[in-house]
Amino acid sequence: MSQEQTVMLRPIESADLPFLRDLTSDPEVRRQVVGWGWPVSLAGQESWFAATLRSENTKRFMVVAPNGAPVGLAGLWDIDWHDRTASVGIKIGGRPDIRGKGYGSQALAKITRFAFMDVGLERLWAHILATNSASLHLFLDTARWTKEGCLRQHIWNQGSRVDVIVAGLLRADFEKLHASAYC
Repeated sequence: MSQEQTVMLRPIESADLPFLRDLTSDPEVRRQVVGWGWPVSLAGQESWFAATLRSENTKRFMVVAPNGAPVGLAGLWDIDWHDRTASVGIKIGGRPDIRGKGYGSQALAKITRFAFMDVGLERLWAHILATNSASLHLFLDTARWTKEGCLRQHIWNQGSRVDVIVAGLLRADFEKLHASAYC
């Protein structure tokens, strides 16, 4: 993928809800994320969307491929406006035609840059399942976030307890390591 062909982040629209319902209900995606929930109906997704629009502490965006097709969701959760921190999360669709194209790394770069350069946050953090090798590689190796700790047996996932890795990135780290790559 060339430098010009990158994903875009845009606000969620009601037309995105069927895609988001399918993403949220996809067993492969559900297996890789820390959050848990029941598979959702379209009516449930509409209720979620209405609540999302009212939230001041969570901001979610569609991840859109260069061709305009939605490929995932990225966002800032648990935004603390006083301490200027937030959790970062990314879900890229589980379909084979979506995965493995660099959309996750591009989405992480965009949401990170947005959080630091536009929103003015000072620290980002992420909770990543220890079993999610792709996300661990993305955050710790590719984006060079810092592994800050391990929440041992923190999540019930696929019939067993799973550790959660805590990764973090400070604005100073971003400016030193990533600023040119994120522009």
